[in-house]
Order: sequence, then structure tokens, then C-alpha cells
Amino acid sequence: MSKTVSSALWVTAFVIAAAFIALVFYIGFDILAKGLDKPSEWIITQPFIILGRDGLFVISGILWVVGTIIFFMELSGRTFKGLRIMRQIIKWDAVDVSITALSAAVYGGALAATGGIPIIPGFTWVRPANALAPLFGILFGIPGALGTSIGNFIADALAGYLSVGSLGGFIGNFIIAYVPYKLMKDHSFRTPRSIIEFYVWGVLVSSIWCSLYISWWLDFAEPVIGLPKGFIWGFFAPWVVFNNSFITAIVTPILGFILYPPIKARGLYWADRIKILS
Repeated sequence: MSKTVSSALWVTAFVIAAAFIALVFYIGFDILAKGLDKPSEWIITQPFIILGRDGLFVISGILWVVGTIIFFMELSGRTFKGLRIMRQIIKWDAVDVSITALSAAVYGGALAATGGIPIIPGFTWVRPANALAPLFGILFGIPGALGTSIGNFIADALAGYLSVGSLGGFIGNFIIAYVPYKLMKDHSFRTPRSIIEFYVWGVLVSSIWCSLYISWWLDFAEPVIGLPKGFIWGFFAPWVVFNNSFITAIVTPILGFILYPPIKARGLYWADRIKILS
């Protein structure tokens, strides 16, 4: 690759990263300016209003089914490679179990540390630790993604938010870690491709999918959970998209850039431990 092309790719990557960061800051300022009590006026809420509850329920239901199938498929030893379903071998030895346990403990503890700053009491709160979820998937693969699921469950319990709704959050947080792990081709945070892929898959797609997955579950289980459907799609869903993407867009690339080399050097990077059979 010529130096000119390489420079152009880096410029493109930085422009995309800057655009994402500027967007999440703009959304945050918009929320603060209009107030938490006026979610219908937030700019991030407008796509949800346009689609409406029925449209969102159908779209989110499809994503819920796909996400749930992927979760159980991956844990059963199957994975996607392109459009094919392949067998994969995860050793689940002391190292993999330790990665899962440590990911769960760190993520759960970090989430619970801010559990006293509720946005929707009993359902969600300010969560800067969300920056760790995609990182654990990117670095550790399925063990790290499973750790984020367990960690979110732990955080719900420690923060006093554990409920039927936590079942949606269990797989929803798995999705945050799984999407960049599976769909990014370069996890190093050291190339233009890696940066661009992260902001597309690790920030945008994973945040939206997680939000819609959990929101669909809250809507479906509304008779048990009791959260009004209008509130779910008009406040909770857009807030979760923002809450996930804001800190992830800013902090995760920095952590990934720092942690990828030592993780790789110690043989803990998922691609060095998971074998996919053809």
C-alpha cells in the first residue's frame, strides 16, 4: 500500500471517529438542554417516534430471536463464519474460566459502583463501565462476552435492580461484546480498518441491538414488569443507545489500544485460543 493511500485511510478513520464522538456529545448536550423529563423532544428519540411502538416491536422481536439463537448457539460450540455455521472449540480450561470470572467481576463491580446514580429507578443508571463490554468481547471472545452477561446480572443484584427485566439485560450485554468480537476483522486498534470497524460495529450496531433487545423483552413482559410500553420505547430505548455509545465511543478505543499488545503477547487473545473447524 502506498504512503498516500495509507495516509488517506488514516484521515478517513480519524474523521469517522471524530464524527461519532461529536455526535454522541451533541446527543448528550441535547438531552441535558431539553431535560430528562422531556424525552419526546430528544433528537435521539425521533427515530423511535417515527417507527412507532408496533414497528419497533416487530423489528426488535426479530433482533431478539436472532440474538437469543446466537447466544445459545455460541455456547453450544457453534459459530458463524460468513453465512456458514461452523463448529468451534473453546477449551473452557482454567484460563477461559478465569477470563469469564474476572470479566464478570470487573464489569459487574464497575457497573455497581455507579448503581446509585439511577436514570430509571429499578431499570437503568449511569453506566461508564459500559466501555468494558465491547472490549472484553474484542479481546477475549466468547469467554469475555459471557463474562459481561454475568457481570451485568451481578451489577443488577448489587444495585438492587435484579428483576425479570434482568433476563433481557443478560443477553443484551452479551450482544454488546459479541458484535464487535464477531464482526470486526481487525481488533488491534492500530489500523484505519480497525478504528472504522470499531465505530460501526462496536459503537453503533452493538448499542442499538442491545437497546432493542432489552426493550423488546421489557415490552413483551410488561404484564409482569409493569413498565409502560410508551415509556419503554420513548425513554428507556433511546437512553440505552446513548448510555452505551457515549462512553464506548470515547474510552474503549483508548483501552483497546493500550491492552491489545499485552493480551496478545500473553496468549490470551481469543483468536489464539479458539479453533474453528472447517
